[in-house]
Order: sequence, then structure tokens, then C-alpha cells
Amino acid sequence: MRALVTGCGRRLGFYLCQRLLEAGWQVVGSYRSERPELALLREAGAELWLADFTRLEEVEQLAQAVAPAGLDLLIHNASGFENGSPDPAEEARQFERFFRVHMQAPHLLNRLLGESLARSGRGLIVHITDIYIHSPPPELAAYVATKAGAHAIAMSAARELAPGVRVNTIEPGPILFLDEHGEAWRQEVLSRTPLAKEGGLAPIWQAIEMLITNDYMTGASLRVDGGRALARI
Repeated sequence: MRALVTGCGRRLGFYLCQRLLEAGWQVVGSYRSERPELALLREAGAELWLADFTRLEEVEQLAQAVAPAGLDLLIHNASGFENGSPDPAEEARQFERFFRVHMQAPHLLNRLLGESLARSGRGLIVHITDIYIHSPPPELAAYVATKAGAHAIAMSAARELAPGVRVNTIEPGPILFLDEHGEAWRQEVLSRTPLAKEGGLAPIWQAIEMLITNDYMTGASLRVDGGRALARI
């Protein structure tokens, strides 16, 4: 079994690569910049490729490198995140970056790797989106709009690539706060999360395991958010 995880250099992507390796998968990871975690993945046997998803030629090169050996699982984890800028020119640049990373690159990889995934007989694509797509905060407009676009791309691919490839999405909630999130902000978020705790990364892996083993799910979206979507986001 062979998997490609995009954005493998830190946080969720790094964690998912570790879990897949432990489960006996051959793992290919893509990353944008060198990080200490990558050395650990290399030592564990992962095959890693440098690819800047804002550059179409690098996305194409990644697909060309991965496709010949076959693929069973593609996890679209690569992501950008930052608050919107009050400067219109900078906001336009942000939107362009988010569009390329969240939408254009995953769409292209789905198209270029679809045949390879179908050949496996159990091909699965998982897009990591965000629960904010259902209630977008104004300060995250560009980020959320392109994550919502990623959801639409996934649903389109689920129809286009069936029956040979299944395509689903996972919508994380407050699973792992960023370093810059202050304690007051964290507590405010958790106060509006029914399970009232930070989820950690394991629940995302558990959702992926379920999607791997359940071969009658495609076009589905799984919210892994501690119930946050039940409250006003």
C-alpha cells in the first residue's frame, strides 16, 4: 500500500505520515521547506519530494514522480493560513496563494494521479478542509473561500473518478491550536465547543482509518470538531 501526503513537514501532515509508516504503508510526502521533522520521516523510510504548490510545474513534477509506482491513497493536507490583510494588494496576493495551494494544486493532482489510484483497485483521496467553510469569519475570507473551493473540488472529483476512486473530505475543528493562539482565545474557542477540549491529531487519523476501511463511502464530509459546528462558530 502506497500513500502520498502533501504538506508533510509539520503538524498534521507529519503526524499522518508517522501513523501510515507505523501501519506498514509506503509513504511519499511533499513539502515546501526543509524542517527537522523531515529527517525523522526519511529515517523511517518515507520518500520525500520538495514541491512549492504555488508553482504548477512543481505540482506536475511531483505527480510524474509518484504515478509510475502506483498509489492507493492521496491525502491533500498542504495548506496556508493567515488572517486577511487590510491592504487590498496584499489581500489579493494572499487569495492567489490560497487558491493555488488549496484548490488548483489538489485539483491538478487528482487529475494527474486519478489513473494511478484507480489501478490499485482501492484508490482513495481525502481532502482536509475546515469547519469554518460553513460559517466563514470575515477576517479569514480568502482562507475560508478557498477551503470551501477545495470541498467543491473534492465533490466534483468524487463524481468524476467513480467508481475506481473514492473521494471524501475531513473538516477539522479545534484539534491543535497554533503557537500564536493566546490562552484567552483558546478558552473562548473551547467554551463554544461542546466537548470542551482540544482534540489533538489522533482523531483525524482515526477518521482516515475509517475512510480507508469503509469502501462504500465517497462524496462524504466528516466533521472532526468536538461538536464545534453545533455552536455558532
